[in-house]
Amino acid sequence: SFWDFHNFGVESSIPMATVLLSERDNCRRCSKKLVVEGQRHVVVVYHERFGSYLGSRITKCCRRCKIHEHYGYWTEDRKRLFDSNCLENEFILSSEDTAFDSSLIRQCSNLLIVGAVPFSTFAASYNRKFGYRVGADEEGVLPKIIFIVF
Repeated sequence: SFWDFHNFGVESSIPMATVLLSERDNCRRCSKKLVVEGQRHVVVVYHERFGSYLGSRITKCCRRCKIHEHYGYWTEDRKRLFDSNCLENEFILSSEDTAFDSSLIRQCSNLLIVGAVPFSTFAASYNRKFGYRVGADEEGVLPKIIFIVF
């Protein structure tokens, strides 16, 4: 199941339930083959069907041109530049360590705009749907999964 695979990845210190990696194989400047960097970066993924879980973000780079390709964008000369089709991706990276399932974003925007539902209500509904509680549990331990809160 999804959660068995997720938990196996987390226990192995390699969260792989979702791997965010640029589809580009060649450098956009010199056309040389991009190198996949060995380091994985943990990303918290907020998903419409699965709730919140851990995935990975992997970077590709061209050592000659100093361009780094990420999922949905690239960096060059310390500038973040977005792929023209980045909003069509299955996931949107909102930061280096947070990604949102695009269908969750569409659902949220529809409820906020069309339904006039406050974001705090949407977040409470999301947390309730997946059994997330805000704050500590009975033993005073914070939940392992991060959740959306307003």
